[in-house]
Amino acid sequence: MSELWAGEHLRFGLAGGLVALWLVITVGLALIALGVYEYRSLPQSGRRRLLLALRVASVIALGCFVLRPEWIGQRVEHVAGRLVVLIDSSRSMLVREDGTPRRDRALAWVRKAYDAARKKPELFAFGADIAPISRSALETGAFPTRDDTRIARSLEELVRAAPDELGAVVLVSDGADRSRHFNPRALEALGVRVHTLAIGGEKELRDTAITSLQVDPVAFLRQPAEVEVHVHSSSLRSQTLPVTLRRGTDVVRETSVILDENGNGMVTLSWTPSRLGRSVYTVSIPTEPDDAVPENNERGFMLRVTRERLRALLVCGHPSWDARFLRAFLKSNPAIDLITFFILRTQNDNSMAPPEELSLIPFPTEELFEQHLASFDLVIFQDFDFGPYQMARYLPRIRDYVLAGGSFAMLGGDRSFGAGGYAGTPIAEILPVNLPRQGKHTDEAEFSPTVVPEATHHPVVELAPRALDNAAAWRSLAPLAGTDVVAGLRANAHALLVHPSLTSEDGSPMPVLSVAAPGRGRALALTTDSAYRWGMATAGRTGDASAYERFWDRSLRWLARDPLLDAAQITTDRESYGPGGKLRANVWLRDDLYRPLGPGSFHVVLQNDRGEPERELSIDTDAEGRAQLELTTPERAGAYLLVVRRDGSNQTLAEQGLVVETGGDELADPRARPDWMREIAEATSGRSFDADSDPPPLDSLPSTRTRVLGSDIYSPFATPWYFAILVAVLALEWTMRRRFGLR
Repeated sequence: MSELWAGEHLRFGLAGGLVALWLVITVGLALIALGVYEYRSLPQSGRRRLLLALRVASVIALGCFVLRPEWIGQRVEHVAGRLVVLIDSSRSMLVREDGTPRRDRALAWVRKAYDAARKKPELFAFGADIAPISRSALETGAFPTRDDTRIARSLEELVRAAPDELGAVVLVSDGADRSRHFNPRALEALGVRVHTLAIGGEKELRDTAITSLQVDPVAFLRQPAEVEVHVHSSSLRSQTLPVTLRRGTDVVRETSVILDENGNGMVTLSWTPSRLGRSVYTVSIPTEPDDAVPENNERGFMLRVTRERLRALLVCGHPSWDARFLRAFLKSNPAIDLITFFILRTQNDNSMAPPEELSLIPFPTEELFEQHLASFDLVIFQDFDFGPYQMARYLPRIRDYVLAGGSFAMLGGDRSFGAGGYAGTPIAEILPVNLPRQGKHTDEAEFSPTVVPEATHHPVVELAPRALDNAAAWRSLAPLAGTDVVAGLRANAHALLVHPSLTSEDGSPMPVLSVAAPGRGRALALTTDSAYRWGMATAGRTGDASAYERFWDRSLRWLARDPLLDAAQITTDRESYGPGGKLRANVWLRDDLYRPLGPGSFHVVLQNDRGEPERELSIDTDAEGRAQLELTTPERAGAYLLVVRRDGSNQTLAEQGLVVETGGDELADPRARPDWMREIAEATSGRSFDADSDPPPLDSLPSTRTRVLGSDIYSPFATPWYFAILVAVLALEWTMRRRFGLR
């Protein structure tokens, strides 16, 4: 252990920094120039030189007094620290140079240096993070292959784990860190000596690769989609290279890319997706016989195909304030493609003109409910009586449309629910509520619905994120004018708002707003035709009309299955992984009323594109229904689905797609970076080696670490003695000026 003086630097005591320094210099030069001008009249050159020297000394002394420069240094000591070996296990270390993988050359060097050491250092493998390995792993290479090389992140993690013990690190890597902002010189700030073993040469490999793909993660059905493909070849110049886009085994598009004189090229592939859902696409180029890295000749990406706009069909039984407000809201939303039909008159209306003169357009029931029903994301019946329009034969089609994944909403009025004759029809099978066949069908009294306590966090009724604020928001809404009477909830349905006084047949509060998920679809029932009051009348009372729009925005998003409103979610740390890579995922499980499913145990399965399980594990959620998981991806490239189920059940709670690809960003540029490895060693006062050098015993490498003992500040120009010297110099110049006849 030895104490040293290190880190000496200069600072100024005067505020202003460089601005103050340049100001003092400018004024000082002006004073010297003024002295030269004044002293030119003196007859003797000796007197001129003396006064000029005194003027320069006075300016310098005065400048030092004004700026008050200080010298600051740190007292440090070097103490022995722990030595750790950090071995790169990323995919780029599997690249072959002269027929030998980089990893094999690295392990051979480390084995020799490790066995020659008396004091054995700890061994770690790293990619995007670090993990300890054993001596036997140096023989077999039996540690996971990581997707990325992240040198700075791994060193920071190692330093955080033992900040007072770590003295030096032996970094074994090809230096191929592809992170965007990696700077070898910045590692000096870690305060740890890093010795480096550079694996791989500086020469460019003979390789043709897809260096990157640029594609939007979401495309729209029957709308053009594009992927921009960037290619580089070290062996092909000014040539054309075929590029193929596939979906599974089906060829989607083929074209050619023109390489420039540097071997770089870019081409855009366009195609039109024809089916909804997630799909895995691959882009490939031919592989040359002597290609050093054939894995980077193919890249994959996940694409989610959805509709460009939400297509909604709104059928209104007659004009009303409620219909007017809902239609205005739907039309104002640019993300909704709205088709609306208003029934202005029925066959029973007494008119003095023939029907063809009163009808703007015939009600196209066959076209809507047979030919184009599947093209709609949502169907809304608003106070609509199907009977007079011969629609009974279309109701089974609407039911089947919902069971197959569509969405349906029925809004109240004297032509809806039981009053509209829907009891016993196929529509009743998908509604969240039971319909009375006889008795009272409507109630005209005003009321303010109550949020069901268990449903406070359901997105349809969550007007505010906090439970107390949400309850206050609902209490502030204007009362509703009447409701349809229903006979209670159907099985597996949930009430979100209930009537304060009316009850169902089982004695429970009667549902006013309820939801269900029949089959693969979703359904919503709102038993009033005065929800518009949440906007117009509430604005008159409180000045805020936004509750109506927030309610319908969240209702439509829930009906359309917006992924952000899924009750159960699983999110992976990335969409693409390498074979045998580490996958991390966050799980958040809630039930249909968005109450946490936890604490509890659940089953996680990673399935291939044939639905076969590749990986399985169990997770335990906390009280909020949250959990984290890690697993190793399969070795086979392709599309996979991560599924969460209840233990002992086949019910899927959440799922997330991902891609396993052999290339990826790590191998897009397979060149080693020995220059970066040398820079790291130089910046951290370490030693650098290459795989061809004779390895020294690891414990012979310097592993001292620096400890700061304190700082010392030396301020010679802020003392009374210096002030006395300054006064003396100024007085001497003044005295000599007077003696030589100057003022």
